[in-house]
Amino acid sequence: MDWTDWQRVLKWRALEEGDADGVLVNAERRREATAHTRAGLASEEITGDVLEERSESFLDKRAEWLEREAVGWRGDLIHVLDLLRVPQGRWSWALAGWGLALVTGYWFTDLGQAGEFNLLALPLVGLLAWNAVVIVLGLLCELMPTSAVAGRGGWVAEFLAHGISRMGKATKEVESGVAETVRSRYEELAWPLAWRRLQMRLRIWLHVAAALLAIGGAIALYARGWSHEYRAVWESTLLGESDEAAAFFETLFKPASKVLRIPVPLDQIAGMHRTLGKVAKPAAALPWIHLYAGTLLVLIVVPRLLLAGLGAARCCRVVAQPARALNWGGYLRALLRAVEGGSERIQVLVHAIEPTAHHREVWDRGIRERFGGMARAEYVRIPAGEEDEFAAAWQPVCANLVILFNMATTPEAEVQRRLVSDVRQRLLTKYAEPELVVLLDGTSLAGRWSPEKIAGREQLWSQMVEGLASEVIVAVRKESARAKPPVS
Repeated sequence: MDWTDWQRVLKWRALEEGDADGVLVNAERRREATAHTRAGLASEEITGDVLEERSESFLDKRAEWLEREAVGWRGDLIHVLDLLRVPQGRWSWALAGWGLALVTGYWFTDLGQAGEFNLLALPLVGLLAWNAVVIVLGLLCELMPTSAVAGRGGWVAEFLAHGISRMGKATKEVESGVAETVRSRYEELAWPLAWRRLQMRLRIWLHVAAALLAIGGAIALYARGWSHEYRAVWESTLLGESDEAAAFFETLFKPASKVLRIPVPLDQIAGMHRTLGKVAKPAAALPWIHLYAGTLLVLIVVPRLLLAGLGAARCCRVVAQPARALNWGGYLRALLRAVEGGSERIQVLVHAIEPTAHHREVWDRGIRERFGGMARAEYVRIPAGEEDEFAAAWQPVCANLVILFNMATTPEAEVQRRLVSDVRQRLLTKYAEPELVVLLDGTSLAGRWSPEKIAGREQLWSQMVEGLASEVIVAVRKESARAKPPVS
């Protein structure tokens, strides 16, 4: 999948995880999307949290199906989907920067005054030294992405991302309810990937800009040499001897000389030396212009464009690898279980809670996610204080059993654990391999308890029924409101 595909998949995951109660997209439509696109994929095949090829294909097709079906849906959903954006650069910015680099390279390259082309006056050596350092660092970033050098510069992309985010939020009212939850979840999933991608693209754009800067300088050499006749000279305080200058120019222009097959005219170096304001024998400038432009091409333009191409080739892989590791196991299993199972009968023993339609809506969702979307739940109430009498008289009707407790209740070994143990023993008298699941009802806790407190209570219950229940799951209803309309 490319970056557009990943954004689409992450949008629908954020929407479904942030809209657990189906305010924007109901459970039936979600099951329909899964049934149309899973191509036989079963929840039992999802063994880890990292996406495999088949799971990735399923998510891509499912998100595409949902996006296509979303056309014509009610406005709240479309508005929330429009909110799910990541910071990214624009081609107009890149083109403007590249144009500026080309013009800068052209105007910064001056052949000299009075028809003299001073070889050491042009900024070639400085450009080569700077680009050599950047090219080495660029190779480390591209070929050794886990090195310390490769990690530098991420703050630039992150700073740009936060800046764009603040600019966007300053122009609209902060969303609330399900829209805020969905957007927060999307930013949690997608923004770290977007920052990495923005960082890589920024490096690619800068490599191209550096190549265009050098191309602008090469163009200036020929453009200015077209209408004026220049003679090549050199003068230097550091290179006082002709032999030293000859060795320097031979080393500097040797790569371009090999590629262009133009010899470096070293025999002219002594006569080209300007000292005390006089030149013994200035040389024709054209061979030196060819060598100068060729050096820019061979040592700057080609390496920079190769680095840009290498970065572009790695960009998709750098995004895809962390995207596949975003803890997909639970999300995938929940999607697939929603369409699995036939007319399976699940008996639910409800301890000390009077079931209402509000409760059953949340419980049904948890049971379908655990046993399959077509499973049928049958609720039986256990009055408080009558646990022993109930367990003694109860007769199991199926191998799968759910015991439901109020999560806000502090579990006690004499009550809750004993009830689970007694029921399990009755279950074993009829079924050799039963499955007993403890479901914790947290419908009244959403908005009142912090996630840390809920997690702590879940752990306490898990410890209390350890060795008796095969699994402990939590059913929480998120109090969500419909998305507000955009503020004009």
